[in-house]
Amino acid sequence: MKAIVTTLMLTMMIVGCAEKERYAERYLDSIGLALHMNRPAEVAGVLRQGASPRHTVEYPDLSGISRLSFICNPEDSTKLFEQMSEAEIPFEVSAAAYSGIPLVEYWQEGITWQPGYHWTVNGDSCFFVATVIVSNYTGREWFSQKTVMKDLSENPVCTVSDTLLIRNGDMELGWWNAGGSALPLTLSYGWPVNSQWNQLVPCVVPHAGELITSIHEWPLRTGDTLWIRPEIEIEITETVHQNTTGYDCTLQIYNQTDVYTEIRIAHPDRTPRGALFQPLENFSSFLGLQPGDLVILEYGILYN
Repeated sequence: MKAIVTTLMLTMMIVGCAEKERYAERYLDSIGLALHMNRPAEVAGVLRQGASPRHTVEYPDLSGISRLSFICNPEDSTKLFEQMSEAEIPFEVSAAAYSGIPLVEYWQEGITWQPGYHWTVNGDSCFFVATVIVSNYTGREWFSQKTVMKDLSENPVCTVSDTLLIRNGDMELGWWNAGGSALPLTLSYGWPVNSQWNQLVPCVVPHAGELITSIHEWPLRTGDTLWIRPEIEIEITETVHQNTTGYDCTLQIYNQTDVYTEIRIAHPDRTPRGALFQPLENFSSFLGLQPGDLVILEYGILYN
């Protein structure tokens, strides 16, 4: 788990009693938020001294709350069942896990998070910056004494251990940054998109932090390498002709830029469908192209 690094010092603001009365957590201390990418946030806290778990369901505003959960003693759990028997919100009450401190948790709609990634490439060096984007559309501010961001598999990936003020709207926090080495442009057949040539820049970044993306988002990761698209793509044209055993193919590579460009050619021995990728005699795995250079590579896709 990586901790969010933020240079912004956030100070707890004092709000009026009338404002506090609107909030579901008015009877809770040590409030923490667990933020998710695809479902409501979890707001949890311990019950304030002198307050009863039943007090937590007496506030006037239940909007945006989609589930309530209580851990309390058997007597309070019985009363809560009676009090919540006709509630429209799903709720859970447990006395088995009670350890002497009543705990309350609820799901709050309208607060989520997403990662953001930015990078720069300068010659053979690269630098990546990851951020956390917190989206709050609840119409109010939140004070969290510990905020945890979880990925789509419910794994915690980053945390803010200090008090965090989450204002309404979107806010961006620093997460991790790391530098590395940018390698030559790679023409990759079949990855990440099957059955086509993909233009990629591999960046070796050994100290990169967590990366949460799908196959259709950038950067992609394999081991300590982050893959990005080139700022300027080389002109490539693939020609495919069907034959009795598969396809005869040619790849035309033209350096239309005004700089010398090195290109690595990568392909699998077999495609995901089991076809054999067969380079012909002139097929090269590495090219160095001056501006205006044109190279044609020939290969076959053969099915057994």
